Amino acid sequence: MTEGSGESDRTPSPIGECSPELRSRIDSFEDLVEQNDHFLVVGHTSPDGDAVGSTLALALLLQEQGKTVTVYNRDPIPYNFTFLPGADQWRTDLEGIDPVDVTVLLDCAIPTRIGEDFPEHGWGETVAVVDHHVTWDSDFADLYLRDPKAAATGEVLYRVATRYGAISLDVATNLYCCLMTDTGSFRYSNTSRTAFRVAGELIEIGVEPWEMASEIYENQPRERFELLCKVLNTLSVSAQGRLAFLRVEKDMFQEMDVDEDLTDGFINYARSIRGVEVATQLRDDGSGRWRVSFRSRGKVDVSALAEKFGGGGHYNAAGCVIEAEPDEIEDKLSRALVELLEE
Repeated sequence: MTEGSGESDRTPSPIGECSPELRSRIDSFEDLVEQNDHFLVVGHTSPDGDAVGSTLALALLLQEQGKTVTVYNRDPIPYNFTFLPGADQWRTDLEGIDPVDVTVLLDCAIPTRIGEDFPEHGWGETVAVVDHHVTWDSDFADLYLRDPKAAATGEVLYRVATRYGAISLDVATNLYCCLMTDTGSFRYSNTSRTAFRVAGELIEIGVEPWEMASEIYENQPRERFELLCKVLNTLSVSAQGRLAFLRVEKDMFQEMDVDEDLTDGFINYARSIRGVEVATQLRDDGSGRWRVSFRSRGKVDVSALAEKFGGGGHYNAAGCVIEAEPDEIEDKLSRALVELLEE
């Protein structure tokens, strides 16, 4: 990938039509940037490519406008995103930071998604949200810059970035990461014409698609495949063949001395089984609670399922946290999933 943060010699176009409401909210976000100095940018816990990419893209964009930015997440940056520009700014604590003017939540619109232990001094006088999820909490932020039709939060940020002229290669690289990962390398149902056009603009700036794919998907540690073998041994499929379950147990990490981010994408193996409509992955957090991920082939709105258990997400990808024994969780989810499948 080209080194540095050089800018393209042309200003990319704001792809597609914005609704008047979204355009107005981008105006308000611009005003927020102009009127404040210290920003804290934070994505949801267990960050995926869109959360990482959008967090880093906004941080770099704000810094290019002369702002002071703190990049925070409760969890470390996953191994396959550490190559991204700005990743060296990622921190997992907020000890000793100066007072924050604005806190911006990326890729989530529910405050608990950034961690129930988020420190109080991390909240600025103003709170903003940049997101594309359907589920949201409408009562805690001062400004919501949301577009549920966008393929990724990075697509929403692209519209913001075009307001500042030419987009730097560093920002473009992170935005491309958002689009590529949240569309499953442009394979999922959220892949739209707009997503392709934005990706094309980012490539024009200098992003190299093969280098991005190689870093993110084809630079895997051997331990990831050893862990995958253990997780696949837990695979169970319902009698009708429409539901599949995987478990990721805490003991697996301790036995192998590996990090939890190695499990990213494991659930897709369960969803790829012929006849399976919904795949579910339970991940043990070590305290009696299980992080539950759902992936649907398109017939089931798993965001509705996740909401029943206090979570949320997209139509085809969602999650929640449940405190119970894993067999009990699978039983509850099976009944709820069958109800959705029969609707």
